[in-house]
Amino acid sequence: DVIRPRLESISGVGAATIVGGTKREIQVRLDPEALKAFDITPVKVAMKLRAANVEIPAGRVVDGSREWIIRTMGRFTSVQQIRDVVILTPHGRMVRLDEIAEVIDTEVEPTSASRLNGVSSVGLGIRRQSGANTVQVADDVKLELKEIERELPAGMEITIARDNSRFIRDSIHEVLVNMAWGGGLAILVIFLFLANVRTTIIGGLAIPISIIATFTLMRALGFTINMMTLLGLSLAVGLLIDDTIVVIENIYRHMEMGKKPMQAAREATAEIGLAVSATTFSIIVVFLPVAFMSGIVGQFFYSFGMTVAFAIAVSLFVAFTLTPMLSSRFLKQRTEFQKTTIYKRLRGWSNAFKHIEQNWYRPALRWCLGHRFLTVAVAVMAFLGSLALVPLIGTEFMPQTDEGMFYISFEGLLGNRLQTTVERIEPVEELLLEYPEVVSVLTTIGSGANPVNRGGIAVKMVDQSERDLSADSIVKIVRERLKDVPGFFFTVSMEQEEGGWRPVELSVRGHDLDQLGEYSEEIMNRIRHVPGLVDMESSQEAGKPEIRIHLNRDLASDLGVSVYDVASVMRQFIDGDVVSRFKEGDKEYDIRLQIAEQFRHDPQSIGMLPIPSNKEIEGRDRFVVPLEQIARIEKAAGPSEIRRYDRIREVRISGGISDRPAGDIRADVIAIADSISLMPGYSVTAVGEAEIMKRAFNEIFIALALAVIFIYLVLASLYNSFVDPLSIMMSQPLAIVGAMISLFLFGSAFSIISLIGIVLLMGLVTKNAILLVDFARQRRTQGMERNASLLEAGPIRFRPIIMTALSTVFGVLPLALGIGPGAEFRAPIARAVIGGMLSSTALTLLVIPVVYTYLDDLAHGNFRAFFGLKPKREETPGV
Repeated sequence: DVIRPRLESISGVGAATIVGGTKREIQVRLDPEALKAFDITPVKVAMKLRAANVEIPAGRVVDGSREWIIRTMGRFTSVQQIRDVVILTPHGRMVRLDEIAEVIDTEVEPTSASRLNGVSSVGLGIRRQSGANTVQVADDVKLELKEIERELPAGMEITIARDNSRFIRDSIHEVLVNMAWGGGLAILVIFLFLANVRTTIIGGLAIPISIIATFTLMRALGFTINMMTLLGLSLAVGLLIDDTIVVIENIYRHMEMGKKPMQAAREATAEIGLAVSATTFSIIVVFLPVAFMSGIVGQFFYSFGMTVAFAIAVSLFVAFTLTPMLSSRFLKQRTEFQKTTIYKRLRGWSNAFKHIEQNWYRPALRWCLGHRFLTVAVAVMAFLGSLALVPLIGTEFMPQTDEGMFYISFEGLLGNRLQTTVERIEPVEELLLEYPEVVSVLTTIGSGANPVNRGGIAVKMVDQSERDLSADSIVKIVRERLKDVPGFFFTVSMEQEEGGWRPVELSVRGHDLDQLGEYSEEIMNRIRHVPGLVDMESSQEAGKPEIRIHLNRDLASDLGVSVYDVASVMRQFIDGDVVSRFKEGDKEYDIRLQIAEQFRHDPQSIGMLPIPSNKEIEGRDRFVVPLEQIARIEKAAGPSEIRRYDRIREVRISGGISDRPAGDIRADVIAIADSISLMPGYSVTAVGEAEIMKRAFNEIFIALALAVIFIYLVLASLYNSFVDPLSIMMSQPLAIVGAMISLFLFGSAFSIISLIGIVLLMGLVTKNAILLVDFARQRRTQGMERNASLLEAGPIRFRPIIMTALSTVFGVLPLALGIGPGAEFRAPIARAVIGGMLSSTALTLLVIPVVYTYLDDLAHGNFRAFFGLKPKREETPGV
């Protein structure tokens, strides 16, 4: 209570919740037998205590030139004064409170417990305010805790048992490392292909300039450096250099033709300007629907999309301004570096690359143009074959991450006391502490709205780099061992189930609880054997033990006792009623009125409790009626909870996952549930995470469709054609081939992360086709025949296409390797991008020219050539 206000005063802290510990309280424990003997009601005791503990101002008195305030000092100053309170019986006798009750200065009966590594403790859970920075709040809390620790009495200490900011901080550091490696590898691509130090430096400047400039937008929009913005920047590292690569490669090519640097920079930039603009705008428009998606996914990816879009826009500006200017000033026809052994070796690599270009790619392109139908057929078969992998890849909402923690939820038998739960959970704590990977075990029982038979254990492990087993492996081992612990139902998961959501949840709905119980039991028995489904539970538990009081209404009415009188007195007796406050120094404590403990925990003694009567009897104030005279008391079992969903009663069936994607397990469970014949008015529906994932996937597919439409509109406006953009956009389904294969080989499921990678691919892969088709269009406007223009465009654009593809692949390669904290979250998007870029690049170089010829035949009405009925006609110049 002393520490909590200090922590809650920290900026960004929302609330601090105490678990475990006790508070001082003055308890007045009434003796039912004494109350009956003196004919005193508990209501009268409560009224007397309130009246005897007041401090009321009575106005003021003027004494000459001075004014005095009158105040009645009637507050209790000691516990003995409470014992000495006098109560008048209906017979006119005065009875002191300690004759009918025991007054004890004690502690509140605990309703929660907290234990750290098997030792009792007081837990303090700190939650940040919405929108506050987790890392900053955690740092501020830690600084305050250091100050508090200096003030603690000897023998007391503060231990941080769980710190979510640690994983966030480590993950962000890992993303920064990945950005550095990705940027370095992307710059290395320029050096390997052009073998020129100056071009490498000029090209490499685009990355830091674009990233630094992006921070301006992030600051303006209120973004922080977090997982999503840094993920966007790390994905963009390879893209930021793409525009510069295309421009500087074209400048370099013009210089190899013998032009001066100034002339080469001017003419090469003008030649490539439209193509570079088209590639950049096609990527930017992809993020418009992504950034403005609604729902959870929209909030999740808004900062991600805006960050990437702005970074790429800055890179385009750099490519058209800084890169040509530096190239015109600093590039030379021949440098001292070209005399070194390293340069000669790099030239050997470059010559080998040209050999591939001339002796392999050019003949392959010529063959494809001569066998158009077969080329397109192979591409279509590859696309359809990749779609066959979809059922094998699986689906999930979010990838599970190893955060160095795992969580155990447990539920004991209904009716267990707090101390019983604590004693029976101790062996579990000892079991967990046996593992060398475990650092600490934090147990909380009865926290929040949980009853005292429920709780959770947060297990903190050593860093991922210091253990041989992953969190998932440890979870499986612990789950098996906990099956041997009697008296508890356990669920074990790598991530804390926020909001009560579990990976698999079914809502069995209807009007009759008994019928719902039968259906839920049948479903549980059928889905029990679904592979990967673990820790199943139902919300319809065994009845909670309860003592029911059946009132004889006629007899109670005759004796002047109402149902409300019985209910309110019973609550006051059993649960207790805070009737006043006891002040000592600058602190106040509750004065709680209830019956003595031996009567409170003995069901047989409840019948002795006196209920006040409202019946007027001449010569008497009020009299009391023993409860057993007007009611029948029995033990029974009642429902622990009654749940409703959409205003209909439900039984919730839930379970965890293991070894299989959550979406696949849910699909099997839903199929089994749908096979069960239900009465009219009853239904089984997948809820929880399944609903969220369905909405999220719908949002992403809408964003994907809008991205394709926006790309087409951008290309159509830039090229003033409705046909040429279609040939460019044929590279998009070719990217799906590699994305599917990559996700399958890496074992990554479809999630909102990997699907966003596929949306991103729709913009990325068009740039290769744009470079190729744009150059062919330029040559055709100069009078070159269609196939000849394609045979020239392919080899000339072969190097920049390969360079930009490799820079993108190498830029995200560190993310795809899945190394470091949070790698499971970041890797799927990078793997989808790498696979899609590789397949699209390989197929684009051969398939897109063929598709371009088909669409050109349709555009000019040359249907016979389209169907291959006669040799291709000679074309007139023009587009």
